[in-house]
Amino acid sequence: MDNWAPFDLPLEVHPDKGLITYLARQFNIEPVLMHHLYVHGLKDEEALSVFLFPSLKDLHDPFLLNDMQKAVFRIARAIQRRERILIFGDYDVDGISSTALLYQCLKMFKANIDYRLPTRSEGYGLSALAVELFPSDIALIITVDNGSSAHDAMGVAKRKGIDVIVTDHHEILGGNPDCLAFINPKRSDNSYPFTGLSGAGVALKLVQALFRAAKLDWTTYAPQFLELASLGTKADLMPLNGENRIICWFGLRKMNTRPQPLLKKLFTTLKVNYVDSSTIGFQIGPILNSCGRIDDPNRAVRALVNPTPSDQELCELIDLNKKRQELTSIQFRQIAQKIVENQWYKQKVIVVNGEFENGIIGIIASRITNSFKKPAIVISQNGTGSARSVNGTNFSIIDVIQKSSEHLTKYGGHQAAAGLSIDLSKFYAFNLSVQEAAKEQQLISPKVNYIGNISLSDFPIHLFDDLSALEPFGVAFPKPLFYSSPMVIKQYQTFGKNNEHLKLFIKKREAQAFFQGEFSSKLQGFSLTELLYTPNCIKKKNFLINDLRIAK
Repeated sequence: MDNWAPFDLPLEVHPDKGLITYLARQFNIEPVLMHHLYVHGLKDEEALSVFLFPSLKDLHDPFLLNDMQKAVFRIARAIQRRERILIFGDYDVDGISSTALLYQCLKMFKANIDYRLPTRSEGYGLSALAVELFPSDIALIITVDNGSSAHDAMGVAKRKGIDVIVTDHHEILGGNPDCLAFINPKRSDNSYPFTGLSGAGVALKLVQALFRAAKLDWTTYAPQFLELASLGTKADLMPLNGENRIICWFGLRKMNTRPQPLLKKLFTTLKVNYVDSSTIGFQIGPILNSCGRIDDPNRAVRALVNPTPSDQELCELIDLNKKRQELTSIQFRQIAQKIVENQWYKQKVIVVNGEFENGIIGIIASRITNSFKKPAIVISQNGTGSARSVNGTNFSIIDVIQKSSEHLTKYGGHQAAAGLSIDLSKFYAFNLSVQEAAKEQQLISPKVNYIGNISLSDFPIHLFDDLSALEPFGVAFPKPLFYSSPMVIKQYQTFGKNNEHLKLFIKKREAQAFFQGEFSSKLQGFSLTELLYTPNCIKKKNFLINDLRIAK
């Protein structure tokens, strides 16, 4: 089945061609890109103005979040009394950036503040054991990017006389936690206008509320917090609409003008001259994430909050990411071979167990879903699991896991991604249960939509400038894809440690196809090849191949 499809009718024959071209003139944007905005629901001047020129005034009132007033009051009391506050984060980029931004805010307010993030081996979220082991002088715990399902931990905190404020964005399993304040836009009684915030986005709203309560001008201080919140929002694959677009738009602007110390050093070392969504998604995000995946996430927070991060700190972060990339490559190749040999790709959900490094099971699950177009659950040898839905589908991975939860010791997540813990003696029964639960959902092969038919060799280079005006791109507002009709590709080369990537040269244009190195064998016979591609770097004027295939 052909899963490449145009988003809409071609602009030339579109019934709203007049409106689209009028709006293109009004905003000085090429009609093909205005068409892209149009198919994403931006069909009038007011909506386009808000979208293209975000304002901090468009951020919602943080006190619309349930329990925000309680949380602010308790934090203010702790600051006044010099009580010891502990921020408890998560080991991914969202948790790391949430921790860093709330820590920096509370430091500004002269709070007696510390932070702690669990390692992967300790497991996700605030556990009863962690609270049990906290120093006796902790008076207040504030969770960021976790805590919604930490029911046992709440009981221990209550027994020890510790107040807990939970700030989170994950789905709520088993009712609201029994804590002093529970700030999560996913609450069933939610009164907040935007439910798509990341963990860092929710932490940002707490910071905004603290500044308002202190009667300080939020807009003066906002950029440094928006910069950190944009890291978590983009890395956690949140929809880039509503408040998330405002957060990431201002975050990117800050990174391109006055980046904070660690990011400035990273951009210099990585030779990044212009920061866009891809820079966060493919360069900065993975470097920060590598600490939480195969080392200690507290190291990333320390580097982010350090006003003068050392060269050694920087090198260690970059080296960790290289080690993570190598591990991922080896372990994915091994499991992909087993999936083919055992025909596990015929299952509704590919469920695998093996000697995986705990910190990279999420990446391996993503690679499996991308390669086999099926949801995947990857479980390591100690029973820690990570699950992913297929991008572009509405298949809920948390739904099948919840329906199979009798076999699990712990689980949590949302429609697209989830985590779990299992006693491996129950693996077989869990797999059977998942396959049964998956039958209740229809997995529709995801359509890959392109906005226009422009041969890569003829792509107008001036469109790169217009594209930068549409940033940030991401979930719910992807970069526009273009279809390039069949052509013979004569110049190409593979690259990467295992030649896993492919680079095409088409009339002085360079295009990279990641994890498509094997396709090079199909190009040797000078077959006609079709491409789906998107412009990549505004400075290098190069392209990314989303997909390619031999023409029928």
